[in-house]
Amino acid sequence: MEMRGDLWRGAMASWPGLARQMAEDPDAWVAAPLARREDARVARILLRLDGPGGQLALKHQARPETGFDTDIAAHLAVQQVWPEGIARLHAVDLEARSCVMDHLPAEPLSEMMGAAPLARQETLLRRAGAWLDGFHRAMPGERRIFQPKFTIRYLHEVMAEVASDRRPVLEPHRFLACARSLCAMAPRYEGGETQTARTHGDLHQRNLMLGADRAWGIDFKGGRVVPVGHDIARLLVDYAVLHAPKAAIPPGEVLPPSAMAAFFEGYRVISSGDLSIALLLRNRVLAEWWGLPVQGRGIAQDRRWHGVDQLAARVFPGL
Repeated sequence: MEMRGDLWRGAMASWPGLARQMAEDPDAWVAAPLARREDARVARILLRLDGPGGQLALKHQARPETGFDTDIAAHLAVQQVWPEGIARLHAVDLEARSCVMDHLPAEPLSEMMGAAPLARQETLLRRAGAWLDGFHRAMPGERRIFQPKFTIRYLHEVMAEVASDRRPVLEPHRFLACARSLCAMAPRYEGGETQTARTHGDLHQRNLMLGADRAWGIDFKGGRVVPVGHDIARLLVDYAVLHAPKAAIPPGEVLPPSAMAAFFEGYRVISSGDLSIALLLRNRVLAEWWGLPVQGRGIAQDRRWHGVDQLAARVFPGL
């Protein structure tokens, strides 16, 4: 993939200033492209830097033009209390929207899942659960009674937008039937106590990196203190949509039972029986659904819709 365009030039233009922050000679380091994303919403590039100090990573974001400062603040907040769980930041240029951090000897969880058999997926989910357990313990909130009404209230708002054609979704009548089904289930999730913590804010599989014997989180979004089930649901539903063998998911459930059990072997802050988990997992399936465009989908979005379509048939059988 050709990466030496405007994003490359923007990253390299910020490098001398970043190097000076680290008391490094910028000319002593050699840059090579690692990854790039460029679409209507996001344009960013990641470079590997090889030099006398080893390997580093330079990230440059051309768009969005807002939010970079809050993302960096969120990263630094985690780095202060749990440095072993993230890629350490070495230098930041907020104006250029560039930063230098550790280069991780790791792959995204999404890449490792790939076409892995379920037994291998369970091993990876166990490790993912252990990382998230450490993150939530490092930035804890308080124990509180979980109140489904907040999730259901927002779901009702989405349903009203879909019903009035203000929010286009794929297969709207089926979506509304599934959403009504979840709303009807809400009373069964009331009254349970759960744990809150600072949320990652965007914990999908690409934002969790696994190495040989360590894991790191990346791209924190500075989330609020909320029930930990929000991060869990974001991660596990991303897995369920893209990688879980759908035939192994019992009717009415979101994940294969063995996959759910494996994750909670690593994650111990709450158990899989926490009432918030059941509601937030199912709501996240609907959120994945309403978040997809009706038209103009790319290959990745078509793949995601195929997964959502199949998963919804398991979670909301008969609808």
